[in-house]
Amino acid sequence: MERPNDKWFRRLGIPALIMLVNLFYLRDYQYNPVTYFSWVAVGVVYLTPVWALVVQWLMFVRRRYHRIRQTHRRIVVTFIGYVLITLVSQLLFTTAIDHSGLAAKPLTIRSYVVNVLVGFFATVLVGAIYEIIYYLRLYRLAVAESQAVQQASLQSQLDSLRSQVNPHFLFNSLNALSALISEDRNRANDFLDELATVYRYLLQTEKQQLVPLKTELTFIRSFLYLFKTRYGAAFEYQIDVDDTLLDRLLPPLTLQTLVENASRHNVIEAAKPLCIRIYTQDNALLVSNTLQRRTRLLDTQPGGLDRLISRYLVLHLPPPQIIDDGSLFSVRLPLVAKSVDSAVLLKV
Repeated sequence: MERPNDKWFRRLGIPALIMLVNLFYLRDYQYNPVTYFSWVAVGVVYLTPVWALVVQWLMFVRRRYHRIRQTHRRIVVTFIGYVLITLVSQLLFTTAIDHSGLAAKPLTIRSYVVNVLVGFFATVLVGAIYEIIYYLRLYRLAVAESQAVQQASLQSQLDSLRSQVNPHFLFNSLNALSALISEDRNRANDFLDELATVYRYLLQTEKQQLVPLKTELTFIRSFLYLFKTRYGAAFEYQIDVDDTLLDRLLPPLTLQTLVENASRHNVIEAAKPLCIRIYTQDNALLVSNTLQRRTRLLDTQPGGLDRLISRYLVLHLPPPQIIDDGSLFSVRLPLVAKSVDSAVLLKV
């Protein structure tokens, strides 16, 4: 908790407050401007350390009770501190003035009470200004954070849309389909059906934040079929998922992102087949692939893995864990229980 930047507030506020408070004593000063400004000077000397003490107490309480749910306690404790600081400082100051003989007339009990009440008014006024500044700062931070989250969400959706209509994937799929039409019409029909399934899923999940694992697996099987048809023996995959986890949730197109990321960064050749495995372990989903890194990437688009991690953060989900042991690259994905789906969506 940083101390507020109140340099100019103190420089201007202390003299202004003292001049305001001393207006209550104009009659005692017999409306003499010299006496009035003399006491203003004395008041500035007195108030400067008291003001600093009030701010120190304010910062101490803010650091101690900084959580939102502690707001009521923070205000009460701050108020109690104001009472004690005002009571002690005003009594000491009034007593010093009384015994020094500087007072225009002998001070009574009523004078002590009035001085304490006036001091308390001044302290509360200063504290209220600091509180207003504090809450305005919190409001600006909250607005900035909200705008950042919204911008990240929009950017994530834009990136997701760009990856969904990846022209390279569509171009390669159409080339593979064209070759199949002339070689094997039955396989070409199967390929076209799977391609339609892939793009149908892309359209259906455009506005969904989370989908069941079962639905995502149905999609990825079609997606992997297209890869297998295109690369043949150079591409292998295995899916081994616990049936009890099929109702768990994850962001749509997560598996597509990881498969494309693997194909983008690794060599795919018959002599070096790229092997992808999708499986569950300890209530999490893992996607692993053999490591045979390319020296040059297929395209210059930003990494899909970074976009995927951003999506998880925007959804307030634990981010995927990356495991690279030099021969196998794995991504561990947390699966969301169906019961917390609505809670996640409310945060977005």
